[in-house]
Amino acid sequence: MLKNYFQIAVRNLKRDRVFSFINITGLAVGITCFITLSLYIIYEFSYDRYNKKVDQTYRVYVHSNINNIESNNSKTAAPLGAELSREFPEVINYTRIGYFGSHNFRYKDKEFKEWDIYGADSTYFEIFTLPFLYGNPKTALVHPNSIVLTEEMSKKYFGNENPVGKSFIVDDKGSYLITGVMKDFPKNSHFRCSFLLSMSTFPVSKSDYWLNLWYSTYLVLKKGTDPHAFDDKMKNVVLNKVGPQAEAILGVPIKDFFDKGNSYGFYLQPLAYIHLYSQHDYGIDLNTEWSNVDNSDIAYVYIFSAVALFILLIAIINFMNLATARSEKRSKEVGIRKTLGSSKTKLMVQFITESIFMSFLAVLVSVVMIETILPVFGRFIGKELKLDFFNNIYTVPLIILFILFVGILAGSYPAFYLSSFQPSQILKPNSGKRGKKHLLRNTLVIIQFSISITLIIGTLSIKNQLDYIQNKNLGFNKEHLVSINNADALTNQLEAFKNELLKNPNISSVTKSSVMFQSGVPGNGYLYNKQTGSDVISFQYLDVDYDFLKTYGIKLKAGRYFSKDFPSDTSAVLINEAGARECTSENPIGKTLKQIGINGEDKTYTIIGVIKDFNYESLHQMVRPLVLCLNNVRQPGSVLTVRVSSSNFKQTINYIEETWNKLTNNQRFSYNFVDQKLAQLYESEEKTGQITTVFSSLALFIACLGLFGLAAFITEQRTKEIGIRKVVGASIIEIVMILSKEFTKWVILANIIAWPVAYYIMNNWLKNFAYRVNLEWSVFVLSGAIALLIALTTVSFQTIKAAKANPVESLKYE
Repeated sequence: MLKNYFQIAVRNLKRDRVFSFINITGLAVGITCFITLSLYIIYEFSYDRYNKKVDQTYRVYVHSNINNIESNNSKTAAPLGAELSREFPEVINYTRIGYFGSHNFRYKDKEFKEWDIYGADSTYFEIFTLPFLYGNPKTALVHPNSIVLTEEMSKKYFGNENPVGKSFIVDDKGSYLITGVMKDFPKNSHFRCSFLLSMSTFPVSKSDYWLNLWYSTYLVLKKGTDPHAFDDKMKNVVLNKVGPQAEAILGVPIKDFFDKGNSYGFYLQPLAYIHLYSQHDYGIDLNTEWSNVDNSDIAYVYIFSAVALFILLIAIINFMNLATARSEKRSKEVGIRKTLGSSKTKLMVQFITESIFMSFLAVLVSVVMIETILPVFGRFIGKELKLDFFNNIYTVPLIILFILFVGILAGSYPAFYLSSFQPSQILKPNSGKRGKKHLLRNTLVIIQFSISITLIIGTLSIKNQLDYIQNKNLGFNKEHLVSINNADALTNQLEAFKNELLKNPNISSVTKSSVMFQSGVPGNGYLYNKQTGSDVISFQYLDVDYDFLKTYGIKLKAGRYFSKDFPSDTSAVLINEAGARECTSENPIGKTLKQIGINGEDKTYTIIGVIKDFNYESLHQMVRPLVLCLNNVRQPGSVLTVRVSSSNFKQTINYIEETWNKLTNNQRFSYNFVDQKLAQLYESEEKTGQITTVFSSLALFIACLGLFGLAAFITEQRTKEIGIRKVVGASIIEIVMILSKEFTKWVILANIIAWPVAYYIMNNWLKNFAYRVNLEWSVFVLSGAIALLIALTTVSFQTIKAAKANPVESLKYE
């Protein structure tokens, strides 16, 4: 019986090749988009799942609310892990990650400046599942100056040799003993680096100071531990450990600090939630993450999930629409089969079998498409996506289930509809069922265009927001700024390098500062114009030199900037407008800021100036209070920024690099442009916009394919009507307008549905930005107009063809 059904299906496909091509192509493109996006979504949820203890592992973060400024920091104090392990039996193990700066590594004739070097406790490999190629993971990080390399770095320095037991010469001062080589971090790890150095190498890691947040702390808890209950237990650590040190600095009881509405606490975040949920669900400031942490946003997964489902739904709607539209051509077949004794069930099985067969062909075409585009798509988004047929036992069964699911879903209504025909109804084309069929078909087309219009609005809104970001005045001149990212390589040659650069007439200014426009802008608590008190103000701070404002073109609002004429400026600071608003007096010039305990030492500064607000972080974040300090950079990394002229640009860059090579003994010259660095802040949004544009276009393509086929069937049904209208004098334009009227109504109704849905979705997405565009009504009107134009263009091709036909032939139809 099934063999007979497949023969009939093949015969029908051959008989109506245009219908078959449209249906299979539309379904194949829809399935390709759905599977491609689904693979991306599955990959995003796979982060850190390779760790054996993933369900027991948590990262500790700090939540604070100080002076009504709320913050969630992914870094914690040095003694936290050890204290929790001692105090609470639920803690099985802990480890920390810290960053202590770049180093120059040399082995024989190979020498490189390395940046991806993180300190880690000896327990790191007991918590994270990272296989070793050489060495013992249990002892690899126990002793000071022990270092573990990734496989990639081992090959870079040692080729295929086993490097364990060999040593790096570090900064021409000391050495690190290589104690292990691990496989490269998986791409779906939230944290990746090239070297792990024993934490015991750094005396500061043994500090008992609780107010410096410089380490990522991970805990492994006993199975069955309630993380929320554990959060409550950690409140005692704040009172017993953080409290006394805070009281010593503030000069007031910690109770007074909390009574003013301030808060400070430790909380747990599941390891598997770090990649997708850090900002969305935990509110963690991404500025506090290491630059090697790979963060995404669950909101984008929701967006791509919706797009994937929308596209698959459009493809299935196409199939159903074309099948029901074509049903009248098969009504006689149904009538004859029923007259000859075929039951409704057998007819349903026949039509669903045909649908599954077409779904199977569409999936075959789709698999070829996926294998072609997946590598390209994977490279674009920076993920390793693959459809694994042989190493994953679930792939083939899931594809079979998917074929059955799509085939049954897409073919169910046509099967029910066609099998319900009665022989006596075949010659009654105006029966009630036809009206019901048209109602369903119209509804499906409206749904299809509602989805398409929603996707167009989303695409245009994302584009408008990205254009706004690129063109917004950031409070400084971002053009023609060259950022040298490994300024530490200059060591004591910094001033000589700056002086050499300024000899070039195309270079107007050079400044060294701590890092901006990426993760790692540090923050601290300050007391304004007093030595003690509980009203702490939270400021970010930047270490700068005398040429910072000049180089960046930042405006001074009040007071003065640092000057070599004032030796006391080493104890002076400038604050931005946001910081001035947090201060309680109208004029903060001459007042003091007491910095609370960096490295356990307090320092009081005099405010000498106020600068205009500028965006030193991404536009996801409002400009926060900022302090500029005239210091040598206190963070592990620093940056040198050079303002160059727009003329002779290439020659100027070559001059900078030549000067660099001369003074650093040919160290790697790592630079980019500040506007490029700013663009990297919105890389995920840019990619989201591009992906949405591509898949929205494909969704429209699928919709147009279906509309093309549907228009062909509708014009075919109205062939005689068109012939009669031409005989009585109707023009081609009038006939096109009559036949297009129905499609126009569908698109108008689709707009009414799509606009509020799109507004809700995009309004929520725009809330991720502190600075954002408004959703303009013109975007909605333009999206509706685009959908209408596409629909009418698609339909007009068929209607004009029918309208130009000879009316004699039309009247002879059937």
